[in-house]
Amino acid sequence: MSKLASKPFWLFIIIFFVSQLAGVIVPIVANIKLAGNAASPVSTMAAALLVANVLGIVLFLLFRPASVTWDSTIAGLRGRNRRRSLLAVATAVPVVLLLNITQELLPELPDLVGKTTFDGIARNPLGCLTISIVGPVCEELLFRGGIQTDLSKRYSHQGWFVPIAMTAAFFAIIHMNPAQLPVAFAMGLLLGFAYWWTDSLAAPVFIHIFNNSLACIAYFLSPDDDSIIRQLGGQAGTAITAAACVLLLFLAFLAMRKEGFEKA
Repeated sequence: MSKLASKPFWLFIIIFFVSQLAGVIVPIVANIKLAGNAASPVSTMAAALLVANVLGIVLFLLFRPASVTWDSTIAGLRGRNRRRSLLAVATAVPVVLLLNITQELLPELPDLVGKTTFDGIARNPLGCLTISIVGPVCEELLFRGGIQTDLSKRYSHQGWFVPIAMTAAFFAIIHMNPAQLPVAFAMGLLLGFAYWWTDSLAAPVFIHIFNNSLACIAYFLSPDDDSIIRQLGGQAGTAITAAACVLLLFLAFLAMRKEGFEKA
């Protein structure tokens, strides 16, 4: 079992913002150069994101504001927690696919990042590394390992869902982009449940990496059209994929129900 954090949840929000701010300033001040030339705006932003998330991880580990565990991983060989981690991931895969399909079907919300900018960052090696791996690790340490852990301690009398929903709301809002709010909140609920149910960051980190990697994979597979719906073959392919996801989700839910929904 992981130990509950003794530090307030807002400390993790401060760490997040400090790391993001420093990540933006440091590359600009250092005048990052790639291949001997002044970095392009996209390369500078990709480097800034990498610095920000690495700094967030370093600050978390340096101040140790929360004690988290990874021992539900396959290598951890803890029978029950390992089963729960695998089930959480198996359940999350179809959910993530459905969320990404749904995001394309929802009415467009204001995008403060801009598709062109995000596409450029996702195609940049440093940007892809940050989006796919470093960012998820940083955010899971701070949000699930830190914020949710403290909120679970504060609001344990209100049940398991309240801390998860509050953390998911922080997770969505802190992205500061209306276009990402609905799916970010839904992902926050999924990641929060995985952390609560397995009592480990292993499952939520893997789920987060899988979700974020889909975007980079889509860009590399089809640089001119990253639409998941079109890559699935249009409406017919999307419908078949969605039906398969619903079936997989139902089967995973039955397995989770057999395992039990009480906290690990």
